[in-house]
Amino acid sequence: MDDKEVGKYWDENAENWIKLARMGYDRCRDLINSPAFFKMLPDIVNLNGLDIGCGEGYNTRIAAKKGAKITAIDISKRFIASAKESETQEGLGIKYQVASATELPFPNEFFDFAIATMSFMDIADTEKALSEAFRVVKPNGFFQFSITHPCFTISDLGWVRDGEGKRTGFIVSNYFKRSDGEIEEWIFGAAPKEMTD
Repeated sequence: MDDKEVGKYWDENAENWIKLARMGYDRCRDLINSPAFFKMLPDIVNLNGLDIGCGEGYNTRIAAKKGAKITAIDISKRFIASAKESETQEGLGIKYQVASATELPFPNEFFDFAIATMSFMDIADTEKALSEAFRVVKPNGFFQFSITHPCFTISDLGWVRDGEGKRTGFIVSNYFKRSDGEIEEWIFGAAPKEMTD
């Protein structure tokens, strides 16, 4: 899979993703991932930052509210259009643009920092994207990212239960088996069933 194909899949799913996430159904992001990510983030007040794989801009807006001068990119035209629409309403000074994480359209050592929240596992060439992130960050700057843990995305997993049905463990098989990945089909588990059919 390449960037064009990844962008196509995200564009096809962007409308539902944006709607459900903004209605509060991305509970993992809202209650776990983003709070933990920003708690670990160093002070970014007045720093020039880049958000790689910004989606509809949720975490980009948090970074801007924490005082960063932020630019954000995503491979999905629909996500960027939605993020720009939010920017016209909130006016946080965020610059959004469609771009690939593997070909960042910025000069070397341009940003004080870069972030990527839950996006790197969806990038076709992560090694190239990491190289690009480090290329555009200044010396003594930083790059902070988060991804899903691989044990939650493999096919052979499940609860182990005792004779009474009580959970006693969790099986994770093929953890160290390398795969080319696959496109997952899922929806926010907290969303009402009538919204996910």
